[in-house]
Amino acid sequence: MAPQLRGSPQKKADAAAGTGMPQRLLRWLTALVVLLLFAGSGVWGVITLRDPAVLPLKIVRIDGELRNLDRRALEQAVGGVVEGNFFTVDLDAVRAAALKLDWVDQVTVRRIWPDTLNMWVEEQQPVARWGDSRLVNGRGGVFTPEPEALKTELPSLVGPDDSAAEMVARYQRMSRRFIALKLDITRLVRDGRGAWTVGFKQGMELKLGHTDTEARVDRFVQLYPRLEQAEKRRVKRVDMRYANGVAVLWGEAS
Repeated sequence: MAPQLRGSPQKKADAAAGTGMPQRLLRWLTALVVLLLFAGSGVWGVITLRDPAVLPLKIVRIDGELRNLDRRALEQAVGGVVEGNFFTVDLDAVRAAALKLDWVDQVTVRRIWPDTLNMWVEEQQPVARWGDSRLVNGRGGVFTPEPEALKTELPSLVGPDDSAAEMVARYQRMSRRFIALKLDITRLVRDGRGAWTVGFKQGMELKLGHTDTEARVDRFVQLYPRLEQAEKRRVKRVDMRYANGVAVLWGEAS
């Protein structure tokens, strides 16, 4: 019986290695091809989505309660920056264009699938006139409207340009304090020295000075009802700038 021929262990290992290398190389090549296909499809997708003809914006919707703001002016302001398609339109640029209009206070811009750009616009809510040609909102934001808007009956605030927020806050606090006295503020002035003067619709003026103004307002709120009862004449001016007293200027008889 002829003996069987068997290869040595080293020859078997070399044979296995020879068949394994092509298989690993094939797997690497396959993975590389798949990766290139994914990368190519991704680039193609980005290029396609940036094409304005793909998913174009068809509707620009403006929401919000607009009383003083001209809707056509708003449409014209944002129309020049609504460019691209649903994915590429610059929302920040649209918002910035809307905020350039005087009556626009705040704007929110968002996309609504598949072809709509929605703008929520909050209009300025003026609480007072600021100087001769501007208005100021409840946060102290100053804006310049058309001259017709300045004819509305609003209280007048006069002070340094950088004090608008402080003056609005002071006006709102004082107004709440004077409601019980049936006094309506029509003018609040802070001069260059920081002294405060309040003018009322009822024709009276209140001098508060530049120190201890909150305490002086408290004293006035307690004093005014007694002044009304003390004389039959109207109170024309009350000067609270004295440490231990008050000066009252009387007008004509009621």
